[in-house]
Amino acid sequence: MARRKKRKENGGASWLETYSDMVTLLLTFFIMLYAMSTIDAQKFAAIVASFSKEMNPEAYYQMMEAEAAEQETVSSYEEQEEPEEIEDIDVLYTLLKQYIDENELAGQVEISKSEEYVFIRFSDSVTFRGYSDILEQKGKGVLDVLAEGLAMVDEYIEEVVIAGHTAKVEYDMTDIDRSLSTNRANVVLRYLENKDVIDPAKYLAIGYGLYSPIADNSTAEGRAKNRRVEIYISRKGHPISYTRIIQETINNGKTDNNDLEYRRDIYIE
Repeated sequence: MARRKKRKENGGASWLETYSDMVTLLLTFFIMLYAMSTIDAQKFAAIVASFSKEMNPEAYYQMMEAEAAEQETVSSYEEQEEPEEIEDIDVLYTLLKQYIDENELAGQVEISKSEEYVFIRFSDSVTFRGYSDILEQKGKGVLDVLAEGLAMVDEYIEEVVIAGHTAKVEYDMTDIDRSLSTNRANVVLRYLENKDVIDPAKYLAIGYGLYSPIADNSTAEGRAKNRRVEIYISRKGHPISYTRIIQETINNGKTDNNDLEYRRDIYIE
């Protein structure tokens, strides 16, 4: 009897292919189950609401009213505008201070403020040269920023007083100094007025000549400090100029000389 040849087995690991196919099918099956089990939140809420309405109408309507009130509160909060920031002359001070610092003008333009006004002092190297009343370009740059700030805070400004000053020299030029200081103040006034940013009635120009020095006129350095232009911007309700004080006093029916003298004492010289 012939012996049957033993079949040679090939592909001993063929079961792995079947196993991997089964694992893949199982993975696909579980992914499908997960996808089918994911419920849309809005649809779920709608289903619950429909059952609630049928089973307990009173509770359902209470829930709907509460949701409507909450939505109204959220909507009113979103629509609420941010409170408007009050622009007063402090904004003007900040704007000018930043420009002066950025352009390294601290030694040529001084700025300060109080509760009643913002004060700016220009040296002659910024505004005018020698005995000229032609405004320098550097001065125009600062005045442009000033005009921008005035436009922002117009309603909070009482008045803008521009004062021109000159220095006493060895030879007598008293008449020229008086008119020159006035001309310079008027040049600055007209430059700002042409910007058309505030009521022109708020501007006032004064020429002090050489009669209001801040330094010793006997030195060149002192005379340079005395040749200057100053600008006072006062807050609403705080007039600076004596002219405005007199006008207000008369308009208010107060003609008592004692009152005028008292108010003159608080005038900024």
